[in-house]
Amino acid sequence: MRREIIQKTEHYVKNYLENVESGHNWWHIYRVRNMAMYIFSSERKGDPFIIEIASLLHDIGDRKIDTVNDANDLSGFLDGLRLESSQEDKITFIIDHISFRDSFGPEYEHIPELDIGQDADRLDAIGAIGIARAFNYGGSKGFEIYNPGKAPLEYKSAAEYTTSDSSTINHFYEKLLRLKDMMNTTTGKKLAEERHMYMEGFLEQFLREWNKVVKDKR
Repeated sequence: MRREIIQKTEHYVKNYLENVESGHNWWHIYRVRNMAMYIFSSERKGDPFIIEIASLLHDIGDRKIDTVNDANDLSGFLDGLRLESSQEDKITFIIDHISFRDSFGPEYEHIPELDIGQDADRLDAIGAIGIARAFNYGGSKGFEIYNPGKAPLEYKSAAEYTTSDSSTINHFYEKLLRLKDMMNTTTGKKLAEERHMYMEGFLEQFLREWNKVVKDKR
């Protein structure tokens, strides 16, 4: 029964994310789900079924997703799965609180399923894949790669964060480099270390090349 529910959810998500930019498409969901299950296998906390379903659904309705499909039918989809009310409540809670922008809001109760889902989603935002996703998304929105005249911002609210048109390089300092210290699980923290270091190396090389080109032009 659970396998049928997972397969039905996969089909729903694939359809919802059809033609979405590749940083947030089905393969992002695929990676996050697999990473979440890997973290669970190490941590052994929470309900693996809830973790898997929530990981599959975590981007439904996200404001970054440009899709012709209607996110408002998510509650109807969940009702159609005929889950226990406690399961549906947990899945909805995870979807509502998994995003980085929720770090600007009031404190909320952390549950193991959310901790694992957050770590998996945040791990996909850093490292080599995170770099690729950042530039893909920035390009899709027309953001500058880098503008040395614009310093990274310190966001004070979710509204400031979600409406920002900061450069992609600034995005590393505004968000991505902060994620290592926001990991919840022991496994997530260990995995984040290497990916964080890779991003630091990339930024050092990027700025070294950028500054040399500027210097040589003077």
